Amino acid sequence: MVLTDLYVAIILGLTLSLLFQEKFGINPGGLVVPGYLALTMNNPKSLIVILLLSVLTYMIVEFGLNKFIILYGRRRFLAMLLVCMLLKIALDSLNMSMGMSLGVLEGVGIVIPGLIANCFYKQGIKLTTVSTLGVSFAAFVILNVAQLV
Repeated sequence: MVLTDLYVAIILGLTLSLLFQEKFGINPGGLVVPGYLALTMNNPKSLIVILLLSVLTYMIVEFGLNKFIILYGRRRFLAMLLVCMLLKIALDSLNMSMGMSLGVLEGVGIVIPGLIANCFYKQGIKLTTVSTLGVSFAAFVILNVAQLV
């Protein structure tokens, strides 16, 4: 089996995320998130869209759905993922109808912003954003240094 950038990034992201979480007690967006974001670090637009989609998902669930449905634990996590998926589908449909190709979320999937939004609920937006971007940047640097060697 040949190790591709995706496999190496996920393994590196998992390792760094686990080490960061054990050392500081802060969850950097989930275990797989830093590895995926490290692959998109060279495209700042994609990072901005991912973070905006995460914040929007968090706001819709926390200040919208939470008023009508009792959300806690797994139900809240599922709501975060479903809302994020619906937002991503709507964004893709809007872009296709306008004849544009956003392309910034391709390869990242539709789950990553939902995982980040779930951590927003648990830790707050600022702490999660800083830790997620920090661990992702560390993985990005290690990936790029490894390619030079």
